[in-house]
Amino acid sequence: MKNQRDMAVSPVIGVMLMLVVVIIIAAVVSGFSGGLVGGSNQKTPSLTMDVKIANSGTWTASGFSATVTGVSDPILTSDLKLITSWKTRMKNNAGTANADLSLISNGTIITGGKTVVSGVENVNVVEPDAGSDAVKSIAPYGFGFPLAPGQAAIPQSRETPYKNVDQQFGNYTLTPGVSISAKPFGSKQDGTGDPYTNGYGLSYPYAYTTDSEGYIDPMQAVLGHGWEELRAGDIVTVKVVHVPSGKTLYTKDVAVTEG
Repeated sequence: MKNQRDMAVSPVIGVMLMLVVVIIIAAVVSGFSGGLVGGSNQKTPSLTMDVKIANSGTWTASGFSATVTGVSDPILTSDLKLITSWKTRMKNNAGTANADLSLISNGTIITGGKTVVSGVENVNVVEPDAGSDAVKSIAPYGFGFPLAPGQAAIPQSRETPYKNVDQQFGNYTLTPGVSISAKPFGSKQDGTGDPYTNGYGLSYPYAYTTDSEGYIDPMQAVLGHGWEELRAGDIVTVKVVHVPSGKTLYTKDVAVTEG
């Protein structure tokens, strides 16, 4: 009788133990998967901008600019990555200031672009009025925000943003009305000055100084080597990526204008 009772009870206990184990495993798996989802579900802000890219063939009126028209929340540029890419045909090999581009036959397809991230210097230029003193910085530069509470917003006409750490990419915040800008180094931010001789020289239209000499200006830093071959109607893809979430906040094919 004792053995018969033991045999009747054992299957019931076994089933109950199996159910407990299954419930525990399900709870662990559920919690683990929930943690994974929660960890990757970074809050992603929204961003809209008005982007313009111009190449007039001279220092003045050429440049990259983007004005913020809307954000869901203020966005730190330290959390962003700016990516540009383009494709065009070689148009001016005889007049280019770049030795490598001068070897490419006109009509040949060339590609370019650049990735800008916070904390990585991408500009190394020589000031026209500072001899051989190099000024390293991170373009594109920010305008339209105050440097301190109560101060007026930084005007677009500020000529030396590369000297101000707060205006360098990664150090300012995007809010509506803030603009970011990069220009060929010979072009003043306010568009004044002799279009051919202002800066470090321009012998022929579109023949900007090469970056192979070790000096990269803001426009080269944002659009990359050979950008001067872009002309009106060429397309530059501009993308802004939110690094913490890995999401693309903005992407647009921007048509180049003449200024």
